[in-house]
Amino acid sequence: MENKKDVFYLAGYDPRSYRYYYALLKRNLYKQNYLNGLNLSISPCSQKNEIPCCVIVGEESQVNYHFLQWDSVVKKYWAKSLCDFVFDFAYFLKTYIFSGIFRVFAKESKTQLIAGLYPIVYFCLSYAVSFVGIFYLFQMLESWNLAAAILCVLVCLWSVTKVILYLGKKFAVFWLSNIYVFCAKYAAGKIAESQALINEFSNVILNVLQKKQETKNYELILCAHSVGTILAMSVAARVVRIAQEQKLDLKCFKILTLGQCIPLVSFQKSCGQFKMDLQTLGNAPLVWFDFTAKIDGACFPLLDYFRASGIQAKFKPKFLSPRFHQLFTPQTYKKIRYNWYLAHFLYLYSNEILGSYDFFNFIGGKNTLESKIGAV
Repeated sequence: MENKKDVFYLAGYDPRSYRYYYALLKRNLYKQNYLNGLNLSISPCSQKNEIPCCVIVGEESQVNYHFLQWDSVVKKYWAKSLCDFVFDFAYFLKTYIFSGIFRVFAKESKTQLIAGLYPIVYFCLSYAVSFVGIFYLFQMLESWNLAAAILCVLVCLWSVTKVILYLGKKFAVFWLSNIYVFCAKYAAGKIAESQALINEFSNVILNVLQKKQETKNYELILCAHSVGTILAMSVAARVVRIAQEQKLDLKCFKILTLGQCIPLVSFQKSCGQFKMDLQTLGNAPLVWFDFTAKIDGACFPLLDYFRASGIQAKFKPKFLSPRFHQLFTPQTYKKIRYNWYLAHFLYLYSNEILGSYDFFNFIGGKNTLESKIGAV
């Protein structure tokens, strides 16, 4: 009997639109077909009811894959200029360093502590080295022509800033600072659009859930990656609350979180509502799998964020590793393991070696999510 699914994908903090993630999904799905033999096909992406959707079809499965869009919100808060980066830098120091939260990161996740300090070290060290060089250059030119020396200093400062910004973007320095600052603002309720997004996404999921209550061999998977996992917690919590009020069956509602950075919000001092959302999920018997990897520099690998955030939970996700070292050749893995940015997206990529972690089987293959992941 054909297995039917609805997958709602929530991307991370990324200004790129759903078209990028559709292309990524399509390209890697066909590559993975050569490994897993599922022979999945994917339709063009259509935009019905303003939610982009494509259909993935296998021999015994059919999946409606929905893209929950919030890139317009990301673009609004994404730092673009030097002024933006300076403000982000100051906000980061205030919310993570001066507040003392960095001590919690040091205790729970050394990886995230290093990732958090990376933008600060890069920014300060780059300008410190540059200022020293510019100072000596100024001293050399000052005795010859003061006006020329000042002009040269200004040109050098402008050039150095351009280089620092270029390299910061190239090596994903500002990508990390963007994430950290956004999460701190989200925890403090300073993202004005957040509640509207939560309501919109949860309403879409609830609408499908209501229609599929009597459908057999069906599952609805909320799949989120990176910062999208933070938004997904609030979306899922609202789905659970309303479903319980309406006495809907939640057995088919499942969660798949990839490369989560939930503690970036749950460790904040002003995140009461978010902790309530986690508490709601921790008391609902949901099928929930959480994949993180140690080589992923933007996640909290295998961290029980319920325990670390002081939240009592009867039901927790199953914390798992994708074991990327088993999915790629030693040569490829050697290149990947020190590329934190690439490693953060590997959950969505095809593999070189067939292993227990297969994203495309999870979302597109026949049988239930838990039957495919249970042995991981």
